[in-house]
Amino acid sequence: MRTKPDMNVEASTPYEAGGPARMSGPARLVERVRRLLSDRSDTAIAQKVAGGAFLIRVVNAGIAFVSQILLARWMGETEYGVYVYVWTWVLLLGGLTSFGLGSAPQRFIPEYSESGQQSLLRGFLIGSRVMSMVSATVIAGLGVLGIWLFGDRLESWTVVPLYLACFCVPMYVLTDVQDGIARSFNWIDVALAPAYFVRPLLILLLLGALSYENFAATATTAMAATIIATWATSIAQLTMLERRLKRRLPPGPRAYAPVTWLKISLPIFMVEGFYLLLAYTDVLVLSAFRGADEVGVYYAAVKVMSLVAFVSFSVAAAVAHRFAEYSVAGERDRLEKMVRNAARWTFWPSLAGTVIILACGWPILWLFGPGFTDGYPLLPVIAVGLLARASVGPLERLLNMLGQQNLCAAVYGAAFLLNLCLCVALVPYWGAIGAAIATSTTQVLETVVLFSLTRRRLGLGALPWRRAAPAMADGAAAAAAATVADVPASPGRASAPPPPADAPLPFRFELMTLEDLEGRRSAWDDLASRALEPNLFCEADFALAARRMAANRRVRMAVVWDDEGPGAPRMMLAVAVRPRRLLPLVRMLTNTDWAFFGALGTPLLDRERPTLALESFLEGLRGLGQTMFLFRFLPERGPTADAVRAAAALLGRPIVRVSGHERAMLRSARDAEDYLTHSLSAKKLKELRRQFRRLADEGPVDFREARAPADVAAALERFLDLEARGWKGQKGSAMRLHACQTGFLRELFARRAEKGEARVLELFVGEHLISSGLVLTSGRTAWFYKTAYDEQRSKCSPGVQLTLELTRRMLDDDGVDLVDSTAIADHPMIDHIWRERLALGDWLIAVRPGAGPLVMASARAETLRRRLRAIARDLYHRLKDRTR
Repeated sequence: MRTKPDMNVEASTPYEAGGPARMSGPARLVERVRRLLSDRSDTAIAQKVAGGAFLIRVVNAGIAFVSQILLARWMGETEYGVYVYVWTWVLLLGGLTSFGLGSAPQRFIPEYSESGQQSLLRGFLIGSRVMSMVSATVIAGLGVLGIWLFGDRLESWTVVPLYLACFCVPMYVLTDVQDGIARSFNWIDVALAPAYFVRPLLILLLLGALSYENFAATATTAMAATIIATWATSIAQLTMLERRLKRRLPPGPRAYAPVTWLKISLPIFMVEGFYLLLAYTDVLVLSAFRGADEVGVYYAAVKVMSLVAFVSFSVAAAVAHRFAEYSVAGERDRLEKMVRNAARWTFWPSLAGTVIILACGWPILWLFGPGFTDGYPLLPVIAVGLLARASVGPLERLLNMLGQQNLCAAVYGAAFLLNLCLCVALVPYWGAIGAAIATSTTQVLETVVLFSLTRRRLGLGALPWRRAAPAMADGAAAAAAATVADVPASPGRASAPPPPADAPLPFRFELMTLEDLEGRRSAWDDLASRALEPNLFCEADFALAARRMAANRRVRMAVVWDDEGPGAPRMMLAVAVRPRRLLPLVRMLTNTDWAFFGALGTPLLDRERPTLALESFLEGLRGLGQTMFLFRFLPERGPTADAVRAAAALLGRPIVRVSGHERAMLRSARDAEDYLTHSLSAKKLKELRRQFRRLADEGPVDFREARAPADVAAALERFLDLEARGWKGQKGSAMRLHACQTGFLRELFARRAEKGEARVLELFVGEHLISSGLVLTSGRTAWFYKTAYDEQRSKCSPGVQLTLELTRRMLDDDGVDLVDSTAIADHPMIDHIWRERLALGDWLIAVRPGAGPLVMASARAETLRRRLRAIARDLYHRLKDRTR
């Protein structure tokens, strides 16, 4: 329904008076600027910061161009080339000697501010600058000593300028660290104006004064002016920064964590170090093979195209600390949006700038001097690499802020080595154009690798011409975005809004040693009898026997207790866990595989309230300071899987599927012969019957099943002997050869046989055992745990014959509903007999609020580790087979 406007009220804005359609172009522009300035959203702030950085870089580009043109005109191609060579060393050492502390503020300041750690924040603001200054001064001193010792081996015209360059380094580093601090507080003027506005302008003024006073037009004179400008701007920036910090941060105690700072900053240093080496390799290699005049021409061309690069710099300056902030807060949607925006803000202005520069490049180069126009053919080559890099946005900052600095350093390290090799190969023959080709080729390949790894590891990264968010592999994005609405209702709890962060849960969490929990054996066995899903590998008999093995000494039992219900305290959850690290400095636990003797990771859960027990479990882990938990070998379907997903959704914790596989299981209502007829082809069954008759030719064939405790113990010893006679015995992995494993198996089968939940099926030919299989049960579920056969009779398939007989007996057993093969995925034997499949997955779940990005990163890291390990294993076996 439309309402008539109140004619007594005057329109206060052009939008109210006539709408945007009636406004003039300038009025619309003014209105958009007004709304942008008044918008305080994070996106608007990032845009304004990026815009401010961009304007400062534009002004800086203008001043830098004027100063570079005047330097080139004043000194000529040769002296200008010397100055470029020396200044490149200042930039390289200045970027390296901070050891990553120039970028670390954008990681630590948002983290300390978000978590309220004010004392650490105050300590970092002082400590980062002191540490960087000390390291830079030491490096500069070593540089002076090196020049003094080896000056006779250097070109005479570089010695004095290099001495002066060393005096620039400490204050250059201080400016770099203060730049990072100011950016983290969105003080873009304090961050960039001193280095990118005041310093080049002051150098320009000093050069004008020196030229007016008729100083010699040499690289030494230019470096003297640069020293004065660098020290003056660094001190001025220090004064401005301290004034603002006093207003922003109240006085108070300081805490220092230099080891933590260096652990984070050193990988970032590796990233930035390789980046700087990559950025300046072309100039340094060109200086080694060609004259100073060609170096000057090449550097002028690079400076012209650097007008495109400062778009990337401006966007990175605005958004890097936002990446860290959203990561710490666990705000995945805002992080993805910021990454997409950063790619668009970087690429399209870079593309427009490239077109303009290529159109005007020749006259711009002519301003440097007539000889510099020879560098125009370099511009399109340089532009290819810059546009490729701009197409993905500041992904290196994203990786650094989200704890992937090691990965980023590896990419940049490989890129540096590639660039160095290409430069050394091309520069001696092609000179400057060879350096440009080498650098652009490296940038294109680096961009492809960086984008691919970011997508794989973090599920982030977007191309500027695509608006849709990238889909994460293996359904990780869908799992991470799971909400209560997505999750099927658990048997133990109806859907409800997430509880408050500090709301107490009714169950008590405890992390216990196996020895301590042995004293609560009755409660443990009671939980196993009423578990939502049975799991022999989480029951007391298995766990207490498995502790014999040294590899299981670090295993603990995570237990949840109901202290108020009937029969209290009543065990509600039990799962065996051990510590694990998927990322450095990130604490987490995982359910154990019992040194590869445990084949299922299903926790024992009270069938009446499983979701509530899992919530208490996750909150208990959070109370221990854990960040995430890895459920290994968890069934992907069934009531336990539903309860895990429901608990994660109710607590608002992302859960990510790391990997999964299927293995054979037996579950069918058919009778045994009908099942085998449908499972195996007629040809295969005929061949197996023929092999069985061949066994009978050697003597009476007999299947014997041991179920009484004494019979099981005797059959178990025969199994151990049979396994030791085969390939496992030759490789030294047979259980008989390891006392701890033998003791584990004996204790386990003795305990289960006393309960009637262990059996050993044997195949004899006469009195010779040729195949044996171990079976364990719990409730109505059985596990085909181990098998061994006589390899001398392998042509008659004794292991398959035993499995066929076991299949018949299990299908005829009214007390068993399901048999888990516990085999590997794609097992060459049992997969062709048992056609049902048990789907298992490894699921990583956030324990601490805000750990969503870490869960994503950890899942990608674990996936990559497993793939690399599989590749290495396959390669090893191939090489081993070839050497036989």
